[in-house]
Amino acid sequence: MRLRITPGALLLFAVMAAERDLLFWATTLAALIHEVGHLLAAKYAKIPIRMLEIDLMGAQIYPAGAIASYKDEAILAGAGPLFSLLLALPAAGGTGAFSQALLTSTLSFALFNLLPIKGFDGGRLLHAPVAAKYGPEAAGRLLAVTTYLSLLLLFSLSSCLLLRYGESATLAVLSASLFTRLFLSLDHPSQKARI
Repeated sequence: MRLRITPGALLLFAVMAAERDLLFWATTLAALIHEVGHLLAAKYAKIPIRMLEIDLMGAQIYPAGAIASYKDEAILAGAGPLFSLLLALPAAGGTGAFSQALLTSTLSFALFNLLPIKGFDGGRLLHAPVAAKYGPEAAGRLLAVTTYLSLLLLFSLSSCLLLRYGESATLAVLSASLFTRLFLSLDHPSQKARI
């Protein structure tokens, strides 16, 4: 398995590490545990992994070939959020600042990844059973609708937070970048094989 880290991810990592913020390290650990969940599920399902890529939007795992069944797809998609939630259990018992940052990071990471958005674990968890029962076209149409609605919800929430509390525009930027990545970029065959 190859590991690829994009220059943008390296820059983001360097900038955030320089701040010496506990939330950054907790989020990094949460992301690592999440991806370990996917890798262990791939090993369990005997799916060879071609590459692990870390970019500005997170990490993607590329299988070496097609995933054999929708059941394997659901197992792979569900393993990351499951491992995130399992990491939250010991963090919930802690009282220190790092435990609280880890709890916030793991729960946020798990819930965000479970949104029914194309390319997210939640989108894949929705797609697999619908495709198995009604076919991939019906699942694709449903996923397109849930993706648009989820991004609309994220953008609306970020707008409300920005107007009401004057907080940072992080969620708005994230929503816009997700929209750009999912709907304005060309669909490359390699993107369809992401985990």
